[in-house]
Amino acid sequence: MANILSEFETMGREAIAAMQLQRLKRQLDHVWANSPFYRRKLGEAGLCPADIATLDDFERVPFTTKSELRDYNDEFFTAENKRIVDIGASAGTTGRHVLLRASNQDWEDLIRLKMRYLVGAGIDDEDVFQIAAAFGQLFSLGTPIDDALKRLGVTVVRTGPGNARGQVEIMRRVGTTVILCTPDFMFLLAEEARKLGLDPRLDFNLRVGIFFGQSLHTQDWRPNGLNRRIQALWGIDTFSMYGTMEMLTAFVECRHHTGHHVYPDRLLLEVIDPETGARLPPGETGELVFTHLIREATPLVRFRQGDVTRIEIEPCACGRTTPRMMAVLGRVDQMIKIKGTSVYPQQVEEALQEVAAVGAYVIEAFTDKRGMDRIRIMLTTEGPQDTVFREVRTAVKAKARIMPDLIEPITQEEVTRIWFSRGTRKPKRFWDKRKKAG
Repeated sequence: MANILSEFETMGREAIAAMQLQRLKRQLDHVWANSPFYRRKLGEAGLCPADIATLDDFERVPFTTKSELRDYNDEFFTAENKRIVDIGASAGTTGRHVLLRASNQDWEDLIRLKMRYLVGAGIDDEDVFQIAAAFGQLFSLGTPIDDALKRLGVTVVRTGPGNARGQVEIMRRVGTTVILCTPDFMFLLAEEARKLGLDPRLDFNLRVGIFFGQSLHTQDWRPNGLNRRIQALWGIDTFSMYGTMEMLTAFVECRHHTGHHVYPDRLLLEVIDPETGARLPPGETGELVFTHLIREATPLVRFRQGDVTRIEIEPCACGRTTPRMMAVLGRVDQMIKIKGTSVYPQQVEEALQEVAAVGAYVIEAFTDKRGMDRIRIMLTTEGPQDTVFREVRTAVKAKARIMPDLIEPITQEEVTRIWFSRGTRKPKRFWDKRKKAG
């Protein structure tokens, strides 16, 4: 399966830059000719594709925002309907769906990229791969992975999300070796296994978990508390995944666990200062921006993803020279200012995951009577409440350099209700209830 890994994954930096510039020029010609939105946007900036002669020139191109993708959604489509094979929607949208179309070429590229990251994570045709992720509702995580695994000759079990008891029984019967799911689901599976008298570490063939929906690493890319708990509970190797519907792909760690390997032949990634929009050098933390280099039906140019992260470019021990995206610190619009200290919810989550007696939790940002940002933490505990609350305060102070304003007990039933109260596919642990200016 090694031949699945692309030649682009071992190119030198200069060769990668030359390839990206060549593809970028073609993509800009494509959106200029076929996208009413980008023809207007570039024109309003006084630009046309011919003006972009270098990657530095590309900084002159204005950013695309999520609100623009929502408000002018139909103007982004650049392929005839007869060429479209899939229509998905951006996760977390409310009201009118933000549709994202994929042509047959786009879909084939997506499957090929998934084959690349599966092989990079050490998945092979000896594995039994359980997909405990969604297949429907305008969300295409499960379907292309299913296709990619079958092309690799991997045995696939399409269980989808939910029904932990049934999934445990299937895992035992078919000898699942790899599972794709949210981190939280692994604790539900372990609970059901124990109810059946089974030991998660000893009575299953599971060796690898690939997880989405929550970060498994700290900002310096060490396993966080959640990651360590899963490894200790199941005795497996854990891999984190980052991806979005807008990107139409996902990045996954390799077996050396040095960051999410990205695809420079498919995406041009930038990290910018969220306030000034200036491009930041590798290794510095800022807002992620991406541009499709090969996408036919819904190409996006300098799209502000909104996630705060950094990109490293040193070669990986696995032999690949591709850039690596590190852990997401949070979302630009979720940054909270507490007594002059900037805090992201992810930092508070990392602190909570360090306290073994913390169960489920909800983090809420709110505005007090003086107009100041404040943080409330609601959580379930598995020990003496006063002791756990004291440990939480200490952990949050150490990780985020602030003290939480309120810590309150909550039941598991109430946590679950809050997590999914907006009908989302994955639990919503952070709620921003701050009063907006104006």
